[in-house]
Order: sequence, then structure tokens, then C-alpha cells
Amino acid sequence: MIIITNNPIVKKQLTNKEILQKDITYIEILKECRDLIHKGYELLSHPLYGSVKPNETPYRSVIMKKGHNLDHNSLILIEEAIATATKFQNNKKTPNWTDQVIDDFRVIDFDILNNTLQRIEYIV
Repeated sequence: MIIITNNPIVKKQLTNKEILQKDITYIEILKECRDLIHKGYELLSHPLYGSVKPNETPYRSVIMKKGHNLDHNSLILIEEAIATATKFQNNKKTPNWTDQVIDDFRVIDFDILNNTLQRIEYIV
């Protein structure tokens, strides 16, 4: 399992997980996931999970696993997520939030990720 994220607290909090943390945008995180899918990875979490819109938060964390072949379902899902996030950004850019709001979005992303990890690990 690997977590692709642009949220700096994910790497600090989840020291026992494989984390690919990059200082890139929300949409670039989705594109990074797409590139990994082309290399045989599969999505374990939905790329647009949570109720925060893609143009509201700058943070996204996605859980993936190494597969054996191109997973067409993951590819379709990530392409649709990229299109949706791009549409939201084109309609209204992510605001220039205050530091406090940015911190809140980090916590929200981490909390959703952590809860998703617990469910995945329970199933596996």
C-alpha cells in the first residue's frame, strides 16, 4: 500500500506507511495517481472522497496498491476525478485561504485518510 499526498501532516503522522508526499497541487496529485495506475497500481480510496469540493481544499491524499496489470476501473475513476477537479477549478479557483483555514484543510484531509485506512486495513 502507498499513499500519494500533498498534505505535509500525512508523512509526519503515518510514519509506518509508505508515503509519496509531493509539494504539488490537488490536480497534480490526481495526475500522479494516474501515472502510477499506468504502471500497474490500483486505487484503494476514491480520489474525490469527502464532502470538500476540489476547488475548496488544496489537499488530497489517495491510497493505492501495486497491482499486476493496468486496472481499467482505477484508470476510468482517476480520469473522471481529474476532469471533475479541473471543471471545479475552471469554474472557481481555490481561494487564497488564511493559515488557519489551510491548517483546517490539512486536518480534514488527514482525518478522512486515517478513517479510510482503518476501514481498508479492517477489510484486508
